[in-house]
Amino acid sequence: MAAARATITPEHRALISTRTREAMASPEVRRRISEATKRGMAARAASERAQLYALRDAWKAADPRARRRFVQELLGDRLWEVGP
Repeated sequence: MAAARATITPEHRALISTRTREAMASPEVRRRISEATKRGMAARAASERAQLYALRDAWKAADPRARRRFVQELLGDRLWEVGP
């Protein structure tokens, strides 16, 4: 992939940049990009929300001793130490 980047001349980069700016000047293009971005963000949030609910359900169903051990493994034994 590095070789392909080396073949693009500064003039070609400038042309790409100019064409991109021209295309982005269109309110319709900006609107379509904005809508697609918002749809993608909403889909990701929905997926994360479903995963969060699944984790909460698993946590609630787990034995308290298993929860404690999980937290110990996750955060380490320092969590349970008392004192400075």
